Amino acid sequence: MPFALTAVMFGAAGCVSESERVESAQIPGVWSGEDGGRVEFGDDGRFELSGIPRDAVVFSFIDPPPKGQTVSGQGTWSVKEKGSIVELIYDSTGSFVEGGEAGSLGVADSGDPLKLYFSTNSEKEYGYEIQKSD
Repeated sequence: MPFALTAVMFGAAGCVSESERVESAQIPGVWSGEDGGRVEFGDDGRFELSGIPRDAVVFSFIDPPPKGQTVSGQGTWSVKEKGSIVELIYDSTGSFVEGGEAGSLGVADSGDPLKLYFSTNSEKEYGYEIQKSD
């Protein structure tokens, strides 16, 4: 199954328009969601998130917080798939007690302001959206 998901992700990256791509240099800074969710991406490839709705994050290996709560954590980030995906690898901090969980953000709009979204459901085009606020 993971192989099939990888193949779908690689195939989709080839069809991504320029308005849905970012460079690594565009990511560092503070990103915010409408309801107070926040992600701070560092120049060093580290990130810290807080107040992100639990439903925005896919938990594969550990028991997630109850529905309706928010998540927090830290980890590393990198731009993948020719600029169409920001990959997140969570450390064992905050809501990610075991660490090693992986997530991704898609590029909703690379214009001004930049907008990313948590990729949560392959049936939906967008998940929880954040935009660069600095």
